[in-house]
Amino acid sequence: MLSLGPLEIMLIVALALIFLGPERLPEVARQIGKVVGQVRRTTDDLKRTLDAEIRDEERERRLADYRERQAAAKARREATLAAPDPVPPEAEAQVTPIVAPSTSAPVDAEEPPAVPDPEVPR
Repeated sequence: MLSLGPLEIMLIVALALIFLGPERLPEVARQIGKVVGQVRRTTDDLKRTLDAEIRDEERERRLADYRERQAAAKARREATLAAPDPVPPEAEAQVTPIVAPSTSAPVDAEEPPAVPDPEVPR
């Protein structure tokens, strides 16, 4: 706000004392203090109100952006779900499924025949 040094304050007090006199100076100083306090409260209240309005506007803008993005995502999802299947059923029938080889023997498999050891004489 105002940056008054000690010299400026002393000059203002001396001029006020000369023009107002010692009887009226305390009363005028009190009135000036009250007015300055009211002005500060009013400006603080105005600042708080403006900040709240700006926050509300920003919140509304973000909410509108969020809703717009959500609507666009929903439209893309619905378009994807409504799109025809990219693989026609005829092509699916031609595709052979890939089956991983089994690492364990089947449960009902018979024991494989024993292979004779070539080094052992008969």
